[in-house]
Amino acid sequence: MRSAIITTFLVFLQFTLFSQTLIFKGIIRDEQSLKPIPEVNIKIYGTTRGTATDNAGRFLINLENLPATLLFSCVGYENAFFKVTEVSKTPIEFLLRSKSYTLKEVSITSKNYSFLFKDKDYSVLDYELMDDKVLLLIFRTLLNKSQLILLGRNGDTLAVSTLPEVPPSRLFKDFFSNIHYFSRSDFAYQCFYNKGTKNVDFLYKTTVDSLEKAVKPYLFCLSNRLYFQESIANKFGTAIGYYEKGTGKKYIRQVIYSKKITEFIDDEMFYAKWNEFIAKAANLSLDDLNGDSRFYNADEARAHAFEYFNMIFPVIKTGDNTITFINFGDDDIELMNKDGKILKTVPISFHHETVKKSDTISSVRLSDPGWRWGTTILVDEYNRNIYTTYLRSGMIRINRIDVETGKLYSGTVIPLPFPEKIEIYNGEAYFLNKGINENWKLAKCRL
Repeated sequence: MRSAIITTFLVFLQFTLFSQTLIFKGIIRDEQSLKPIPEVNIKIYGTTRGTATDNAGRFLINLENLPATLLFSCVGYENAFFKVTEVSKTPIEFLLRSKSYTLKEVSITSKNYSFLFKDKDYSVLDYELMDDKVLLLIFRTLLNKSQLILLGRNGDTLAVSTLPEVPPSRLFKDFFSNIHYFSRSDFAYQCFYNKGTKNVDFLYKTTVDSLEKAVKPYLFCLSNRLYFQESIANKFGTAIGYYEKGTGKKYIRQVIYSKKITEFIDDEMFYAKWNEFIAKAANLSLDDLNGDSRFYNADEARAHAFEYFNMIFPVIKTGDNTITFINFGDDDIELMNKDGKILKTVPISFHHETVKKSDTISSVRLSDPGWRWGTTILVDEYNRNIYTTYLRSGMIRINRIDVETGKLYSGTVIPLPFPEKIEIYNGEAYFLNKGINENWKLAKCRL
């Protein structure tokens, strides 16, 4: 009995100590006057739990899990979001912006949006655009009860099919626009809509690995050619080419990001000298560096290299005989024909637009008047228009890129925060969203 009481007490004590480590403290001030703001509502996004600031703008909130997202709202101020990844021992100062403080750039918030699928029992796991239809993978009860639903663009149900095996993993679209269903057991089935039976059939069962090896190297098909893209120069560059029956493999464009190579070499030299300096000061040999947090070790080297190797070089089919290559390394867009001949080069600068995330170490500007580039490139499957994204306080703005000038059209802000998996078709953006105490749902809005 005594042992059971002690065990219960220790469990309770451990829970209490754990809860104390997740108490998040902060103070909210007006961005311009820096005066504390009372009665600011703070909610944990996706739950009903929350709190409010006192007359001195202070608050504390108990977070059960990390990461967590806080939603700040107050009359006369813009709503803002903040993602908490760690809990500080000292209060964090937040700066909230008044609604009268207008943005410099012009952006339109889309009010014309609708939900294609929203259900209190089922949640959306994944979706793919299937020509002029939407294929939706939904689930309930820990993925054990799942279905595949085919919807029209206006949300009407065309087919409801039972999956060949559960639990589900995701949907995958190949470069031919064929959609495949992946199960958790790593099997893949091609999804085919049978108009006669009004059902989605599952064809050609194979393994996920074998399917991805067969289709992932290719970008698109153009004039009976399969176009591909490869990393070169230790991933500091890219090569574009195609496979064609009778001629085999041919490269049409190669780009080396020489600026990043120079930066990487300079950084490696700096860190080598830094390690040598610290090793002498600590009376250690260079062989003892790994594992010591004071040194630039193998783990940091891998993380540092990833920053340089994660190059973005989108190659997009934009016509029956044209290819658009966005070369962020050289700050331009290259319009090419199918043989790789450059027809036009257009300078770009939209990818350099960034904003500061904080003013000081202790202050976080929640309502930053600027947007930072989201690195994503989206292609409208219907008319082949190209878009890019910008991020700000949990919201996403989508701007169409004019490939003839390199400029951006006026952007549209998706009206719901934290949208996931954005796809565009015929000028409409489709995305997944999860509100407070809701399942994942599928929505769309006009751009």
